[in-house]
Amino acid sequence: MNSNRPPSFFLRIFRWFCHPDILTPIEGDLMELYDERVEKNGKRIADLRFIIDVIQLLRPGILRPMEGSLKINYYDMFKHNIILTLRNFRRYKSSFLINLVGLSTGIATFLLIYLWVSDEVSKDHFHENDQSLYQVLRNIKLSDQSIATAESNSDLLVPALREEISEIATATILMEDISSAILTYEGSKIKTVGKHAGKDFFNVFSYPLLSGDPNSVLQGKSSIVISKSLAERLLGTSDNVIGQSIHLLDNTDGDVEYEGNYLITGVFDLEGVNTSEEFDFLLTDELFLANRDQGDTHWDSNSSNVYVVLKDQVNLPLLQEKLDKFYRSKMGENYIKYQMEGHAAMFVQKYSDRYLYNRYENGQNAGGRIQYVHLFSIIACIILLIACINFINLSTALASRRTKELGIKKVMGASKSNLIFQYLSESILLTFISSLVAIVIVFLALPYFNALTDKSLTLKIDLNFIQYALLFIVTVGLLSGSYPSVFLSGLKIIEALKTRLKTSFSEIIVRKGLIIFQFCISTVLIISVLVIGQQIDYIQSKNLGFEMDNILLIEKEGKLVRNIDPFMAEVRNTPGVLNATILEGSPVSFDNSGGGYGSKERPPMQFTFAPVGYDYIKTMGIKLKEGRAFSREFSNEGQKIILNETAIKRMGLENPIGTVVNIRGNREIIGIVEDFHYQSLHNEIKPMFLIYQPGDANSIVVKIKAGNEKQSVASIEKIYKKYNPALAFNFRFLNNEYDQLYNSEMKVAGLSKYFALIAVLISCLGLFGLATFSTERRIKEIGIRKILGAGSFRIVLMLTSSFTKMVVVAIVIAIPVAHQILGGWLDNFAYRISLGWSYFFIGASAALLIACFTVGYQTWSAADVDPVKCIRDE
Repeated sequence: MNSNRPPSFFLRIFRWFCHPDILTPIEGDLMELYDERVEKNGKRIADLRFIIDVIQLLRPGILRPMEGSLKINYYDMFKHNIILTLRNFRRYKSSFLINLVGLSTGIATFLLIYLWVSDEVSKDHFHENDQSLYQVLRNIKLSDQSIATAESNSDLLVPALREEISEIATATILMEDISSAILTYEGSKIKTVGKHAGKDFFNVFSYPLLSGDPNSVLQGKSSIVISKSLAERLLGTSDNVIGQSIHLLDNTDGDVEYEGNYLITGVFDLEGVNTSEEFDFLLTDELFLANRDQGDTHWDSNSSNVYVVLKDQVNLPLLQEKLDKFYRSKMGENYIKYQMEGHAAMFVQKYSDRYLYNRYENGQNAGGRIQYVHLFSIIACIILLIACINFINLSTALASRRTKELGIKKVMGASKSNLIFQYLSESILLTFISSLVAIVIVFLALPYFNALTDKSLTLKIDLNFIQYALLFIVTVGLLSGSYPSVFLSGLKIIEALKTRLKTSFSEIIVRKGLIIFQFCISTVLIISVLVIGQQIDYIQSKNLGFEMDNILLIEKEGKLVRNIDPFMAEVRNTPGVLNATILEGSPVSFDNSGGGYGSKERPPMQFTFAPVGYDYIKTMGIKLKEGRAFSREFSNEGQKIILNETAIKRMGLENPIGTVVNIRGNREIIGIVEDFHYQSLHNEIKPMFLIYQPGDANSIVVKIKAGNEKQSVASIEKIYKKYNPALAFNFRFLNNEYDQLYNSEMKVAGLSKYFALIAVLISCLGLFGLATFSTERRIKEIGIRKILGAGSFRIVLMLTSSFTKMVVVAIVIAIPVAHQILGGWLDNFAYRISLGWSYFFIGASAALLIACFTVGYQTWSAADVDPVKCIRDE
């Protein structure tokens, strides 16, 4: 007998509705058919056919009888409720449409955010060793007593961990992005991204290896493992490529060069794998270490990201202590120099947590992308809740329309449970219809949502989705219909048969409370859109201490590596070019760091730095406070250094120019620049220096005149083709590079606008429905007041006053909530706007005006009708 089991959810449904007298034989037949289909067609087809069989068995002759004094068949009652519900939808079209639009929009928003959140939280969880896979990190105490957390470690760490830490089953390294590698094969040339990896990489990580032995693909200096996508682009196929030779051209990773021929030893596939790592090929760590300067290999170096797989049932706190002692012993005197006593200098973090929890502050984990996951998850639930609130409010408010129906049913003997079942069925049916509409909306909106979030999300309608969708529909239906069903079924027969249903105090409190909640959330979202947008504007307009307009960035790659000097000379002499220089990295994101200027009395300071070429300060428009820039008129510029103001203050130097300091060797200070932002505004300006090392530079920076950009770029392209004909000319503007630093914030800003709009739309739909109902109930009162001389404006004020009061209460609650949330968000920026009262005033005014317009439009229409028609009897 096949060991596979049919979908448990549908099996339980069958057991619930099937008559007990015939349950066993029918279930036996179903299971036998299922096993035969599994063997013949596979489990997926068998599961689908099983679901169809269960649905087809849902017929009157097989249903379990209803227990109790009234032996009514479930099927008959369900059929009756469906027919009655559809009639009510048709009879009360406006209420149905308001609920349908609100629920479908809320569900569609919930689904879109669910897809995004699901993609985020599942990142890197596909590895077989997920539960035992960790990354080794370090905490380093700096001279200002703060603690920095480093992801990288020494080359020496992996073999030492294997030998000395018994809790570690295996370990590997991943090092140095080869970002400008050009792979060639029989005339084809492709620009790719690669990394160096340890020999156990494919035993530690579960990236699908289509061909090659995971134990040997990363051994030897000439081995290369490529992706399936790269193989198809470069070689035309990913089949039978083992042993093929491909050539790697020069890259721009400083003095380390890997040009040469490499033999393909394996092919991996990243398609469909939800990974945070991006690479097209892997070279071996043997190659990296063979090309590395032996003087750079020591225990406080930071060349490698180290990953370990722990053995089963490892005690993590004990492991942390063991790692700390291990690291102290390896660092020796350097450990005392860095003054790390009392701090866990080395520790591990679960690898799949690194994507979401990647931010550390003063040695402690401070979250990261998980904050946006939590934020959007809360927004999704709130928007869905607002849509459910609309249904609850409208259902209870419109109860007077159905009182006679309710009273007659009670007279005829319908129990409270029968009525609850009816109203819940109505709610679940509406949720089902809304869900179908929402799925259509999601399919239509996904391309735009993917463009906004920079993802490739898809909605797959499979068995799991159907099961969860049914559970979701029932849950939302019960959430939306529970209060109205209990409220309506609890009415007494005499109250139900009255022409007018008296509204209870508790009902008014609940209804008003729900409206206040809706507009409280809407107001918070409106204020959030204003503050987030203003912070983004501040980021884009702030004086960074250097010029950013009309600056091109070009990668130094291919033949430019050896021809950079003549290329730069021609570019500088090109009409329209103001100046040109080179540096390692990007002018807006210096990512090199290192220690220096230490002594026995004080630990080394931590600096951020960038190797640059001549004219960097002039090209970028950075202001010199003292001294000079690197110049061709002086010799031995490689032994000089330029520091920023913050570094000089921290070092305590009074007359720094001409002073020799020990920072990456003994260097003479020749200049001091005014502080400028060399990283994002999330980070405060810290000690920084520039050194003249053009050999390490991998970026070309060109400043061009404004107003003549096209001609200047075309001229630079001609020179580029002259010195680098094999590669396409690619460039990017520095201001676009700067915007990429705030990619997450800009996505949040864009999404928050849509979420705020949706929340306000749904809230206004509910308010519009209630205003419509309110004016209908008071139509005779309006007619009498008009006959007695009341003007339309006075009547509008009377009808809208209660709604306005509720919105004002919502605003009063929303302002401190928004202040707390947005204050915490702005704290993520070292440089930020002040949270002034104007944002709250504008946001509150917008919410109030929207609400007044929504209610006022409907009430004005009612107040403007002929009073004779108002008082005419039904």
